[in-house]
Amino acid sequence: MDKSNKTILIIAGVIIFLYILMSWLAPKPLDWTPSYNTKDKIPMGMYVLNREIDSFFNTYVERSKVSVNEYFYEGVFEDSILYDYNLLYINKYLKWNPEEIAKVCRFVREGNSAFISTIQMPEDLQDSLKIDVMGIDFFPQSMMFSETVTVSLADTCLEMAKVTHNKGVSGSYFAAYDTAHTKVLGHVEKMDKTLTNFIAMRYGMGMFYVHLEPAVFTNYFLLEGEHHHYAETVLSYIPSHQDVIWSLNNQTSKVISDSPYRFILSQPALKWAWYLLIAGILLFVVFNIRRSQRAIKSIHIPVNTSVEFARTIGNMYYQEGDIRNVMHNKIIFLMERIRSEYHISTEKTDEKFIHILHLRSGKNQKIIEKMMFLVNKHLDTDYTCTVDDLSRLNTAIENFYK
Repeated sequence: MDKSNKTILIIAGVIIFLYILMSWLAPKPLDWTPSYNTKDKIPMGMYVLNREIDSFFNTYVERSKVSVNEYFYEGVFEDSILYDYNLLYINKYLKWNPEEIAKVCRFVREGNSAFISTIQMPEDLQDSLKIDVMGIDFFPQSMMFSETVTVSLADTCLEMAKVTHNKGVSGSYFAAYDTAHTKVLGHVEKMDKTLTNFIAMRYGMGMFYVHLEPAVFTNYFLLEGEHHHYAETVLSYIPSHQDVIWSLNNQTSKVISDSPYRFILSQPALKWAWYLLIAGILLFVVFNIRRSQRAIKSIHIPVNTSVEFARTIGNMYYQEGDIRNVMHNKIIFLMERIRSEYHISTEKTDEKFIHILHLRSGKNQKIIEKMMFLVNKHLDTDYTCTVDDLSRLNTAIENFYK
């Protein structure tokens, strides 16, 4: 390597080092984007709530990543496996379609409850609940000019459980609601006005709890001062005996890549340093490339076709469409694992069997009941199995082995 090339590499190295150092030392501005994602650690993410929500309730919290329409599958109400549950939804906007709204309303009407915290919801749901929501959006760009908003609870014994801030909170409120069937649980105070932003209403045999300030459940307000008391108190209105179904469709990131470059590319300083390094290497190669020998014929490594063979066999099996056989084999495998791991006879899968499996495995009894309901339904009933039946059985078995 001649002297000029060494000089170029040294200069490029010094520039990259100085850029990384300056970017590392420079204060990084907070991202106030309201993502409401359980993987985000930014102020308006829900990473903290996802970590701590199990301690908020004495009952089981099921995190559902599928849509409401998929969760309340066709025939779920006829199966009578949804009782004493609370549907929990916390997000900036609620975007249920009319079919999902109808299913949630039926879910509540039959004796369950639903807690919804959002600043905007569809007109169909507002009409069903006889409410009029005045949703006020929060934009991080205008945060410096936002007015101070206070959200509190109507119970005078809970005066300490409140949030006063000009960041994140929107100040949304109810412009109208059915006073005959509604109980006011909380207020919002802004510009010397006190308005209602948290209500509970009877709907059939169940209850709707509608809250219009989802920001209080984000990372910033759960960690800042004593603001977490407000969020804890709001959630305490949910019936304590009900298991919780936390609807997280599109609110939790997919599996993070295991690539060693993931962290480098996620940090702006390291990402640009990496690009500069690659560019420097390419320039060095371009200006110093010389053919020192003739091209060597490449010899390809023998291909391992075992994976391709397994994929081909799997596709052939899928094309047969024998879903009943797949479900039957999964049940056989499940029963064998129960016999070998918990030493329980699977000859009779009745209530006694479920109770013994609950004691020996330590799993939630309702999860076991739901799984065995689907198993017995398949074994005892002759019906046309669909992909949805296979999906529900597989999800129930996976929940049991979590």
